[in-house]
Amino acid sequence: MFVSKLYTDKWTGNRNEETVIENPNWQQIKTAICELDGKSKTLVSLEADDQSYMMIGGGNDGQYIVTATLDNETFYSLLHSIAHKITSSYISVKKIYLSIFYQALINAKNQNTNSANEQKLVVGGQAGNYSKNICVDLSQCLIAANRFAESGELEALFTWQEDESLVAV
Repeated sequence: MFVSKLYTDKWTGNRNEETVIENPNWQQIKTAICELDGKSKTLVSLEADDQSYMMIGGGNDGQYIVTATLDNETFYSLLHSIAHKITSSYISVKKIYLSIFYQALINAKNQNTNSANEQKLVVGGQAGNYSKNICVDLSQCLIAANRFAESGELEALFTWQEDESLVAV
């Protein structure tokens, strides 16, 4: 397994209880991702080392954002794929500098209404409006996470966009 640490959050009010699992297996990673609810559990981080990590956030309304870096300099967002067809057999298949990540979330427009091209998600305990093109469903999220967890690679079946900013401001 490429991933050496699994981080999860658990929010009670404005207090976060972070959990760290050393050398997680795929079932632990999958369970953590499936527990994301956009309320108390909003962020899962898969860390290989200080340079390579993937973050999965959201979970509310069955929508997630997936970001990753392989060198801690260039960051990628998984793009929503309308064309992906996932079968149940295929599914069996660091921290982005948190200060940067959280700052982007804090700067997000925190309104209850979204434009037609935005989805409101709670990531890292903060609500933000995210472009719908980076909001993916659970099956796409799990496939991307599995590829990264096992090999440290971005899933080649999907499209990844180099990030400039994750949150619509």
